[in-house]
Amino acid sequence: MSIDLLFELQHEVRRLFIAGSGMAAGDLRLQKMLPQLQKLGESAPVFNRMAQAVSQVLEAETSGSASRLLELGTLLNSVLYTQGKTETKEELIPVEGTGAKLSTLIPYRKLHPLIEALTQKGQGRMEQLRQGYDDGVFHDFRVIPAAVSALDDSYVEIPDFLHRKVLPALGMEALPALQQQFRLDGGKGDARRLELIHELIPASAIDLLLQAARQGSTEVRSTAIELLSDYPDQEEFILEQADDKKKEIRRAALFALSRLGTEQAIARLYKALGSKDQDLAIEPIQLCKANDLTLNVIGHAEDVLERIVQRTNVEDSAQQLLADIRSLQGKRVPEVVNFLEKVLSTPSFIVPETEAVQEAAADLLLQLDLPEADRFAVSLHEAYNRKFIAYSFRAAIKILPPEDVYERFCHDLKDKKQPAAKDLLRVLYEVTPTLLHQADEPNEAASPHFVTWDSRWVHLFVKLDEEELVCRFAQDPDPKVTAYLVKKCEELPNFNRNKTANMLLILFSQNYQDAPRLLMDILEKGGAKQFYYLDRVQLTLLSLLPRHYAQRLQQFAEGLSYQGMKNQLLEIAETIAAKPEQIERSDNEEKGQGLWGWIKSKMS
Repeated sequence: MSIDLLFELQHEVRRLFIAGSGMAAGDLRLQKMLPQLQKLGESAPVFNRMAQAVSQVLEAETSGSASRLLELGTLLNSVLYTQGKTETKEELIPVEGTGAKLSTLIPYRKLHPLIEALTQKGQGRMEQLRQGYDDGVFHDFRVIPAAVSALDDSYVEIPDFLHRKVLPALGMEALPALQQQFRLDGGKGDARRLELIHELIPASAIDLLLQAARQGSTEVRSTAIELLSDYPDQEEFILEQADDKKKEIRRAALFALSRLGTEQAIARLYKALGSKDQDLAIEPIQLCKANDLTLNVIGHAEDVLERIVQRTNVEDSAQQLLADIRSLQGKRVPEVVNFLEKVLSTPSFIVPETEAVQEAAADLLLQLDLPEADRFAVSLHEAYNRKFIAYSFRAAIKILPPEDVYERFCHDLKDKKQPAAKDLLRVLYEVTPTLLHQADEPNEAASPHFVTWDSRWVHLFVKLDEEELVCRFAQDPDPKVTAYLVKKCEELPNFNRNKTANMLLILFSQNYQDAPRLLMDILEKGGAKQFYYLDRVQLTLLSLLPRHYAQRLQQFAEGLSYQGMKNQLLEIAETIAAKPEQIERSDNEEKGQGLWGWIKSKMS
């Protein structure tokens, strides 16, 4: 019996039920199926009866077509219902209960979008999962299998979210699904499952970890070995894995040893730092809290430094010293500061072959964020022909008064072409946020990175013609600064140029009377084809135009080529035309909130 033919016939009968029985007479699709049914009817009477029913539908008059079609549908459904199968070819196993305590009070219509986000592909899934987590929808046992399965999702943000937040919040309720879906030969998703199982039952997971560490895939083995660091009695096994042929396994073993911090573990990490696994050992050493290891690394680094001073195999020694210094990152102890001071105070070390090591040492000096380290960094200001001026300046703005910073470094900017001046300007751009960033900062003064600057910097940047830095350092109204910004805007009248827009914003903030006229002149000089979109600074500037500029802005907008931009500017023109007169006056009288307070108020 051909069940597929019956399903095909059922599809056509449903189509005619929807279209209407009047369309059934002479239906081409039914006519095409009739010979197949008649042929099957030769060996099975039921198909013969089905063929007769189809013939009656095809030949029925309009008045009797409905009853004929209904008879065919009834017969067809009766046959199909008798053909269903409930048995399975798979081996039958007992159903194991989980003892789950989660309820099923959440309607399935609310669960369905979440389950789809976990099991299907497409955009917007991450937002759906976050919303489900916030609403507590994951706390339904019908969701757990899908959530555990999604640990294999190819969109890495989803399994990370499930691994770090969702499944740990479910606790023991997720354990049965984790255990059921875990595969020793799996990938990253199974490594995540293993980690979650270990977190839920650390006392009884040792056998599973050992099995995974020996027999699992590379990713599963790596995770298992790292987790074995919670079991000090497995130290010998971990030490064996540190010599494995696979790089990933050796790396995992080094991380496990860094957590153990025992005498043998320290010795193995120290050995790795001078071997082919040097790059693998750096991060585990950084994470290791054993002070003995730090002292060992410093001792080794001092020996390497001595070889460099004696010009013994300088290139290889520099590479080793670089690894030693990188491994000391995060070790905020006096011994590290003393060693870095020794390195940077040795003139015979400051040679071209050690350039990368010098930068690593100076950078680590600042990362330590210790007063003694910063003081030494400041002292490097003029050393080695101002080679470390950038690091010295960064340290100085942390520990010196603003006026002292200016007095110490302003003379280094006399000639912008000098290497020291270029380094200093680069750092000034790096440590001072843009106007947009400062406007977005909720409380700039409360930030730990907030820097107070001497007011003389802005005049120095005017002399150096550094217009962007002038904008970043401008504070109170200043005639010299205003004159400079006006001149620069007139020289480069391009509203799409970020620097021009920033300078105009400063002029508005300083209540420069001709700022609106200057803005409109720059707009009009740019022509009708210059605009495709407006950023926040440009939108803010246009909104600051006084009410009597509305008609002029409207006329300019009418001449624009891009319809979307034309509509946007026309809306702005309507908005400023509707400004109450008292609002315009109060804008010009705002005082006491500072430049950034004013900018934030206008750009919010």
